[in-house]
Amino acid sequence: MRAKPGVTKTPAVEKPLTASGSKYLLERIVKWVLFLLATVSVLTTVGIISVLLYEGIQFFTSDFYQEKHSELEVTGEAAGLAAESAPTTLAPGIVPRVVVRSTTDALIFVNWDAPTVGRAPVYYDVAITPNLGLDLTDCANLSAERTSCVISDAGLGRSYKVSVAAVAGVSKGVALETESFQVPEKVRWHRYFTDTKWRTLLVPRSYGIWPLLVGTMMIAVLAMLVAVPLGLLSAIFLSEYAHPRLRAIAKPILEVLAGVPTVVYGFFALFFITPLLRTISDDVGIFNALSAAIVMGVMIVPMVSSLSEDAMRAVPISLREGAYALGATKVEVATKVVVPAALSGIVAAFILGMSRAVGETMIVFIAAGQNEKLTFNPLDPVNTMTGFMATTNFSDNAIPGTAQFQALFAVGITLFVITLLMNLLSQLLVARFREVYE
Repeated sequence: MRAKPGVTKTPAVEKPLTASGSKYLLERIVKWVLFLLATVSVLTTVGIISVLLYEGIQFFTSDFYQEKHSELEVTGEAAGLAAESAPTTLAPGIVPRVVVRSTTDALIFVNWDAPTVGRAPVYYDVAITPNLGLDLTDCANLSAERTSCVISDAGLGRSYKVSVAAVAGVSKGVALETESFQVPEKVRWHRYFTDTKWRTLLVPRSYGIWPLLVGTMMIAVLAMLVAVPLGLLSAIFLSEYAHPRLRAIAKPILEVLAGVPTVVYGFFALFFITPLLRTISDDVGIFNALSAAIVMGVMIVPMVSSLSEDAMRAVPISLREGAYALGATKVEVATKVVVPAALSGIVAAFILGMSRAVGETMIVFIAAGQNEKLTFNPLDPVNTMTGFMATTNFSDNAIPGTAQFQALFAVGITLFVITLLMNLLSQLLVARFREVYE
């Protein structure tokens, strides 16, 4: 049939193929599942940061109790106390105890009210001294010249220095000399950032972050002095010199090494690197920052090498060919063309490696020691922020509500801020040195 004159026939437009109902439903389900997972991830991160902030602020706003000491009048002798059975009242308000062991140094007590028939009595394990928790067994076995020990009454929150004179296992005199009591004190912001002592257990306590911060940064910087040259050189070799077949084998092996548990590196530092360093110098301690830093640097090498090699491989082949056409050697191409062109990715790899070193726990926990003293000597034992958190978490002193417990969150938020700043710096440097090729 012919079309009428002056009338243009419009070709029929084919309708696009549409997905079936089941496929469309599946796409919607996948979309919402991914959305929920992303939301949970974001909320979890926000929740962790919120808890860190809240508990960290509590460290500076709450009242924590510090021990103070005052002299008490001597209560007199309690002659004739049998070493294994005689009850005694140490002072008004102190519950009776049963003396189960007496030496020239101490009495060891159990609860007077606790049933002991048919089973061994329950001993008090810790005696609180003005400076340090002391095991009562050690207290009772001190040298013969000492005739006193400190016991604690948890119910009253007080501790008492007890003088004992014993002859042939029989206590001849008990006297209270010193009462230790608790007074509220606050941790000040300016003291946290200006004090050079970190002492959470010894009295007087001090919460200056600098010993932990210096220990953390010293180990991280020394580790990067090991990781950066080795990682960059290995990346240049894999990118510019290695045969494709060798690269296909070496690159996966290098990435697998990044997954070795850090506890393995820690014991390697303690039992191999440290003895090796001690053969070189007698000043190297059993625990020291240098061995931890060396092994940490070796651990970071795969990360730095892999990320740097990826950045170099992204450089267009045309830049290499242009340099070769101008008569450049392979070394000149690698150092003057490829590395500058991939500088943004290389710098990002270095900073990510630094962040990894700052946040590392097990290596410093095992090999660096827990010396919370401000020092710049890598041959000395040091403690880091992560090392302190691990040590305190596994100790008996991390009791909720105490300064030691809240200090975990204060140090945690400090560590979070440092790593966040490093990541932001990495993004800024990547944007600053990024090269865009068409």
